[in-house]
Amino acid sequence: MEKNTLNSMFDNLLHIWNKTNFWNAKMKPYIYGSVNGIHVINLLKTAEKLEEVKAELKDLTSQGKKVLIVATKIQSRDAFKKLATDTWSYYVCDKWVPGLLTNFKTIKRRIAQYLQLLQDSQNWGFDVLTKKEKASKMLILEKLDKAYSGLKDLKKLPDVIVASDGIYERQALKEANNLNIKTFAIFNTNWDRDLVNNFIPANTNSTKSFDYLAWELFGSFVKASTTQTKATIKKVDQDNISWVKKTTKKLTTKKEVEVKE
Repeated sequence: MEKNTLNSMFDNLLHIWNKTNFWNAKMKPYIYGSVNGIHVINLLKTAEKLEEVKAELKDLTSQGKKVLIVATKIQSRDAFKKLATDTWSYYVCDKWVPGLLTNFKTIKRRIAQYLQLLQDSQNWGFDVLTKKEKASKMLILEKLDKAYSGLKDLKKLPDVIVASDGIYERQALKEANNLNIKTFAIFNTNWDRDLVNNFIPANTNSTKSFDYLAWELFGSFVKASTTQTKATIKKVDQDNISWVKKTTKKLTTKKEVEVKE
């Protein structure tokens, strides 16, 4: 293992784990020791597991397997959303919708509703509505955008789930396990490593740690399109979101509309 790699992990705080009274015995092989009541990760083990996960993800994506990245934890949200958009992966980075995997038929209808509302808003279909109806539609669209903006093209269940924090995203992992979907996660000391197919032992409380891991995982995804096409789609998606937010701000609240009506 290169010394520079370990130093980089150390500088990005991957070695800091939870308090020593919050831990799972199955994570003992990955603990180097403790300092002031805080467990310290064995970064050699972290590096080994990181390479394992990267190799498996590269193999899966090279086969055309579709990946869903789940990162609703605030510290990981920005880094893993960027990882998803840059690698053409699906993502959930605001709030996990219960039953997203296990009740996928219903979720598909919700996504279809979201796409229809988004299309109507862009084609000025809301202009024929009253102010009250328009405000109501925009509020629904904003809510659906938070839940499904990263799932626009999801036509079937994903083949792989990558969770930024195995504990924080446990509902997503449970649903994936029920459907035998391959799972990967980053784990702290207080979780059962046997609940996923593979994992990375690392700090899950630091933005720097998540930024580093997202950057490391980027090269494991085999892109399915050209950079030019990807940039175009990303621009369109960003324009969609910006338009929704801008239009919503201009509208009065539902209560205000009812008073005026």
